[in-house]
Amino acid sequence: MKIDKQTIIIILVGLVGCFLTSLTGVTALMLAKGWTTQGGFEELLTRLSISYPASCCVVVFIFPFLIPKLTGLLNKHLS
Repeated sequence: MKIDKQTIIIILVGLVGCFLTSLTGVTALMLAKGWTTQGGFEELLTRLSISYPASCCVVVFIFPFLIPKLTGLLNKHLS
């Protein structure tokens, strides 16, 4: 795989998106089910420590291949 400026930008934006999505999802679920009954801040960190690295794997290993192909396909079909 060729690493260029576009690939680096895709990965960095994806990692920020992963963190925000993971944090939002974990927090929303814990608030919906009761913050204290779910374990509070300690449980939030535990869930985040599992969900964020899993999301990062998708960004690092799949996004660099998927995003350029999807972009090309969408440009072709929307032109």
